[in-house]
Amino acid sequence: MPEFVALLLVALAMLFVLSPLMLNRSAPSGKRNTINVVLFKDRLQELEDDFNQGVIGKDEYQSLKTELERRLLDDAAAGSEATAALTGKPSAVVMVLLALSIPLVAWPVYQQTGAKADWDISQTLEQARQKTTAGESTELEVERLIVQLNQRLEQHPQHTDYLMLLGSTQMSLTNYAAATDVYRRLSDIYPDNPAVLAQYAQALYLSSDRTLTVKVRALADKALAINPQQTTVLGMMGIASFEQGDFQQAINYWQRLLPMLGPVSPNRQMITAGINQAKVLLGESGVEVAVKSAADAQSTVSLQVRVAMGEGINVDKGASVYVYARAIAGPRMPLAVAKMKVADLPTTVTLDDSMAMAPSFKLSGFEQIELVARVSRNGIANRGPGDIEGLFGPVNTAAPAENLSLLIDRWVE
Repeated sequence: MPEFVALLLVALAMLFVLSPLMLNRSAPSGKRNTINVVLFKDRLQELEDDFNQGVIGKDEYQSLKTELERRLLDDAAAGSEATAALTGKPSAVVMVLLALSIPLVAWPVYQQTGAKADWDISQTLEQARQKTTAGESTELEVERLIVQLNQRLEQHPQHTDYLMLLGSTQMSLTNYAAATDVYRRLSDIYPDNPAVLAQYAQALYLSSDRTLTVKVRALADKALAINPQQTTVLGMMGIASFEQGDFQQAINYWQRLLPMLGPVSPNRQMITAGINQAKVLLGESGVEVAVKSAADAQSTVSLQVRVAMGEGINVDKGASVYVYARAIAGPRMPLAVAKMKVADLPTTVTLDDSMAMAPSFKLSGFEQIELVARVSRNGIANRGPGDIEGLFGPVNTAAPAENLSLLIDRWVE
């Protein structure tokens, strides 16, 4: 298909080059001058009409008229020069040779700088997708994809989409050192992107034989400082802490991760199992799991919220749903957040102090809160047009009702 398009473009280019040979090149200059005079008179009449109707003033009319007369004289002179120049134009043989040289030059340029490389990449991805659907091996397609991506990135080193694709592909093949190099290049382009920093940290951690190096920790800390809910970092740091025998730290990271996982997702089940195992191992080592003080325990708030879609509202089952609580009188940032898919609904969600984005902003720190459930059209946390949401409140955190429910039935404009 791209070859056909390229040949069509070459044919058009040749047509433009050869057209002077197929047209009458000896058209008399008198015909051109006649046309110019007619156009001059039409434009002059328009100027006079505008002047008579008061659209333009006398000075502007005189200036435009002078300019129009000057252009008429210039066109007449140019016509004479063009007629004289016809005798010095290249011969038909030269024109044909020039036209035939276009494909010889255009095709290599198209191969190197055109869209063919992008087309080849898309075709390889489509072939891999089809084989995956059919349950066939995609080893050849993946190897070809890596070669194509590297070749394209040599031409455009900062093509971020291809860098992300190359990084994820290398990770899937467990080529962690190669993936680390890719994500390092991405981090140079996006030094403050928490997702990029998280992928860089994870690739570096795995390429370092699962060692929590100073560099890995620095990348993880920076990503969490920008986004305290960065799931890749929280999961990785929990695993790294567990493998180092720091079971309490593993519990801390994984408990922060839980609210971002769907209530029935396999990942949530695995993380919950990991937390329970860490608690057992911590107990076997003779160390008690860290708990809040009695005063803190008494002030902890935990809300059970039933979330469901409204009747007659049809949305993509894979769309993201954010359920959160926010203070009625205070900052609008969420005090506790849970994330799931529309397919998980209806379900009951627990919002508590462990889900706080910051120690000073948690449910127990505010007397009255509002509950929100929102289906995100774009899959992001920020509210936007086209989203669907449900609201409930105010809720007294000191004595919340037993049957809290959210019905998602309002479109965001």
